[in-house]
Amino acid sequence: MHKHIDSWKNSTEAFNSQLQRNISELHGNFPPHWDNFLCVIQENDDITRVVDVGCGAGAYCFLSGENGLDYIGYDYSDYAVSLARQTWKGNFVKSNYSDLTSEHIKAGDIVVANALCDVLPNANECLEHLLKLGSENLLIQRVRVTQKDNYFLEYKAYDLMTYEFYHNEKQLSDTIEKYGYKLEKIYLYDNIYDLVIGKKNDEK
Repeated sequence: MHKHIDSWKNSTEAFNSQLQRNISELHGNFPPHWDNFLCVIQENDDITRVVDVGCGAGAYCFLSGENGLDYIGYDYSDYAVSLARQTWKGNFVKSNYSDLTSEHIKAGDIVVANALCDVLPNANECLEHLLKLGSENLLIQRVRVTQKDNYFLEYKAYDLMTYEFYHNEKQLSDTIEKYGYKLEKIYLYDNIYDLVIGKKNDEK
């Protein structure tokens, strides 16, 4: 068992800090991964609902509503879910990503994971689980890519110890291909990418 696996789950301060940062960003200082999120949902008319896995403080609920989309956010932290509900008055459910199944997905969904597959020591397993859900579209944000084998490091964020996972580029592409998806990588900074993932045309 990795010793920091539940560091986010049990940190009220981390989610409070995240929320204050998100509120500040909503006042005209959108980070690049937010811009990518908006581009993806605005340019795909087939998307009707955002399924936000590892939603944290839940700011994507607001952005989804502003764009006329339904929204459901999942997080494994009781506190994060409670904070998000109070702030955005949206549909938030306590659940670990590993408890989600294809039954949670419906036509018109996009599965979004923002800063989930970069803070887990088993992020490659997390990504594969999200692919298995079978959504037509996924947006996996802030993924670290490397030419080395998969590895992770420990680091401190929001005054808690967590992880940063590095995905081997070829293994990442091969895994996405294996599940019948095509991949577009959008560069953010420092070998960190957003992954825009959609079912291949012959799979639809």
